[in-house]
Amino acid sequence: MKPVEVRVASAVAFGGALVFFVVGLILWRSTGDADVLKLPSFLAVVELPVAAALLLRLRFMHYPAMIVFVLVALLHLVIVLADGPAWARVASGVLSAVHIYGVVLLNTGPAREHLGGPR
Repeated sequence: MKPVEVRVASAVAFGGALVFFVVGLILWRSTGDADVLKLPSFLAVVELPVAAALLLRLRFMHYPAMIVFVLVALLHLVIVLADGPAWARVASGVLSAVHIYGVVLLNTGPAREHLGGPR
């Protein structure tokens, strides 16, 4: 049985990628510029395998998943500080906080034991 922490961290990766892609779709629809989908698509390509690896209990993905979460959180913070619609910046702020929460979840004892990290 997978610990709740691992399942929630996987949901953070999957849900974060999905929400960011939807934000990109809304921006594309409102601006007409398809370039706004490049970054959400790239993050989806990175985060979806991380979510699957966590669910499949690939032990070597423990630290890479945390690194991906931190980098994605930092990227969302850059988006918060950039120009753009206020609602998109707020969404990126929330996504940044959620990804930091995913790092915290992966650092808990049950997640480290399940993924074979140091105890």
